[in-house]
Order: sequence, then C-alpha cells, then structure tokens
Amino acid sequence: MRLFWAWLLVAGCYSPSPPDGIACSSGSPGTGVDKRCPESLFCSFGTCVSEVAECLPIEAGAGKLTAPRLREAPIIDGNVEDWPTCFVTVDQSTAGLVRDLNSDGKFAPGRFSIAAFDDLLYVVAEVQSVLPLGDHAIPNIFLNNAISVYVDADGDFDNAPYDTDAAQIVVDHANRTAAFRSGMGLVSVPIDSATQTSASTFTIEMAISPSSLGRTTFTDTIGFDIGLVGGDGEVMTSELVWFQACTEPECGCLGGQDSAPFCDSRQFGTAMFAP
Repeated sequence: MRLFWAWLLVAGCYSPSPPDGIACSSGSPGTGVDKRCPESLFCSFGTCVSEVAECLPIEAGAGKLTAPRLREAPIIDGNVEDWPTCFVTVDQSTAGLVRDLNSDGKFAPGRFSIAAFDDLLYVVAEVQSVLPLGDHAIPNIFLNNAISVYVDADGDFDNAPYDTDAAQIVVDHANRTAAFRSGMGLVSVPIDSATQTSASTFTIEMAISPSSLGRTTFTDTIGFDIGLVGGDGEVMTSELVWFQACTEPECGCLGGQDSAPFCDSRQFGTAMFAP
C-alpha cells in the first residue's frame, strides 16, 4: 500500500514539459498552420521557445559580431520586416569611420544585421536614402546609394592587400552588384540579393556563399565590415563604416590619403558563426 501511494504521489507531481530549443515541426497540410510546437511553446524563427524574443542578438563587443545560426533560411526579397536577428545602428555618432567625401552634410545612416543558415552568410541593411539615389552602371555602382560589405572568409586579414578569399561586395539601391579586391580591382563574387526602395529608405538583403570567395566553408570567425554609402551617380559622397580597427600611420592606403576597409583589410572587424 505504501508503494501504491508513493507511486501516486510521484505520478501526481510529474508534469513533463518539452524543452526550449527543439525545432518547430511542419504544420498539417490544409489547416493553414505553417509550423507547430508542443503545447505551451511557440515557434519563433524555426525554434520552439517558451517566450518569443523580439530578435536574436548579434553584437558581441567592439568590432565583434555573432551570426546566429537559423533553422530556416531567410527569404531574400528586400523586405526586412520578417528579419529574425537584431540590428546594429550606424550613423555619424556610432560609425567607426565617417568618410565625408563630398557629402555637403548629407550622410546615409541606417542599420544592418547578419545571420547564418547552412553554409551561407546572410546580410541585411536598411539605409536612409540621399537624393538623388544615383544611376551609375556596373561596375562603379559605389557612386550610387549603396552598401559595401567587406568579407574575409578565413578570418586571416593581417595585411593591407586583400587575400584571395576576401572581397568588397557592393550592392546598390537598384540591386546592381559588383565586387572588388584591393590590388586586383573588379572580381567575380556571385551572391543572391534583393532590394526594395521607398520614399525615404532602401533595403538590401543578400546571401554570400564561401564558394563565391574560393572556399568550401567559412571559418568559425571571419573578417567582416560594412559601409553605408551615399552617392549621386557621379561621385561617392560619403560612407559610414561600422568599424575601423586602425588609423594612420599604422594602417593606410592610397599613398596615405585614406585609411578605410575598401583598400586595407586590417580595418575589418570580425563575425563569429554561432555553434
């Protein structure tokens, strides 16, 4: 009898609850339910959780980012409303480097974020437009309103000239793309990208494969930087760069006339892929 009552006590206290972090299951066909989780959990960014986070954090310190690994690939359509990871603001007060080339006081502030899925690095940016947006043709689309994403795929960027697995990838407001490597000029770096333009902003989403940079995989920590570019189609007027690691005389290029990531990879910050 004592064993019976002890069993009842244990059974009455046992209330199994599924743990956070399991993958959302597929919804039932024809029900209109896309993703499902056990009772008491919610599907958030492909993962079952007890509390839905507003976004997944990416900041990891000065010049350091963490790219959360997603269970579902982001949709590359230029719409940032469904973007799962948190954004980092870049403006004149927060930028590591403010390049005032001919801005007349007009910069292109905004925000950006990163994420990872499978072997791809995803980057998104929302930028305040500077009119005119510019309509320069490929390859010199950095003369338009655009973003420059700087990536070193193996995380080894100790020299000013880019390694062969590093590139400056430019995407402008009209989804024109081009890539450059310091010391080599124009290079081929295929990416998947999409843009949307409103009256006051333009948004860019992109996915970068390590194979586009000549590698089979990204290393756990890569070189990364991003610049929000203002340009009228004739001249590049400004760039707000997220991070600048060093300045003249330690780092520099163009005969000491500039010290920026487009020509010196030592300026890059880092992005670490989450486990």
